[in-house]
Amino acid sequence: MARDLFANSKSSLDVFFAYGRGRRVTDARTYKFGNIWETVIHILLVRFLGLEGHGSYFSTRKLIRFIKKEKFDLVHLHNLHGYYLNFSRLIKFIQNQKIPVIWTLHDEWPITWLPAHSLGCNHCKTGVGKCTNSYAYPKNYFPLFSRYMLNRKKTVFSGGWNPLIICPSEWLKNNIANSFLGKFRIKVVYNGIDTELFHPMNDKNALKQKYNLPPDKKIIIFLASNLSDRSKGIGTIITVAKILQDKPYLFMGIGRGKTELLDNLITPGYIYDQAKLAEMYALSDLFCFASTAETFSLTAAEALACGLPVVGFDIPVIREIFKENIGTLVKSGDDKALAAAIDKLMSDKETRITMGNNGRKFIAANYSQELFYINYNNLYNELLK
Repeated sequence: MARDLFANSKSSLDVFFAYGRGRRVTDARTYKFGNIWETVIHILLVRFLGLEGHGSYFSTRKLIRFIKKEKFDLVHLHNLHGYYLNFSRLIKFIQNQKIPVIWTLHDEWPITWLPAHSLGCNHCKTGVGKCTNSYAYPKNYFPLFSRYMLNRKKTVFSGGWNPLIICPSEWLKNNIANSFLGKFRIKVVYNGIDTELFHPMNDKNALKQKYNLPPDKKIIIFLASNLSDRSKGIGTIITVAKILQDKPYLFMGIGRGKTELLDNLITPGYIYDQAKLAEMYALSDLFCFASTAETFSLTAAEALACGLPVVGFDIPVIREIFKENIGTLVKSGDDKALAAAIDKLMSDKETRITMGNNGRKFIAANYSQELFYINYNNLYNELLK
């Protein structure tokens, strides 16, 4: 997203984008450094040994050569995990070259031995005691090197460089500040929403007809990159759908993976087309947030931008973007309370409209893509002085 913003702006910054996994993009300023064979080896190291960042030697060397060739004045890092990068090799290179660095964190991975979210598990951050974490990414079967990985991260991430760390939420910032990364400067920059793309659309029935959805049903939308991920709350959604099965509601789950299907629950699959996704939000009546682990709820912000009220679990991250009168939050894990809150709001069209309008105004004023660009542009210029 940042690459597109700068490419379309009048900024004098010359921006390149490098990535390790995914389809190869034919763009002169986009560079893929990863390869499938090293990714497979890397995945096996993580799955069976818990060794993240030990594979991908040649991919990382390719990325380093790219940085050397282009002679970048600043490097902006994002996720250093994902089976495509030897993070210690890359950071050692950056340290030796003394290149200014912005490091945007999207989860807690840098301060745990492996999981992207600790869910409050002390073992994940210290290696001491018994692990209580139920979060399943990155997946690992034998945590043989938890102590080693923690010490490795502390050694690599703590010395020899001075990154400006960016977090998309105050919740993550506080967690990072209370870790071994707390000695660095840490700022919050909220993710930006394209409010021109994600916006309310007047004729819900026309959109329902376009996507072959029943016009007599009120639609409750929920999203997850992987619907099979327990932390995203699919079990809760199924329970709530069963509680409300006699109501004129249709639950619609957008994302990969399989789940139990009910008469009032459908899963159209993952939607890559952002314009189509915006229409799926707009034809819906309410957004349901049942996740127990998030760094920034981008989907909730997108739903609010489309004029949908939000009903969900009260976790710290959602609380940051949840201002008064834009929806309802209930105690995390209380499925019956969530079902009751959904039913109450679905039965009150006027309140839904008011909340939706309030949510749209709040996102447009505080989480726009333009504001996101301005914040990063200022940080780039600050470090490049």
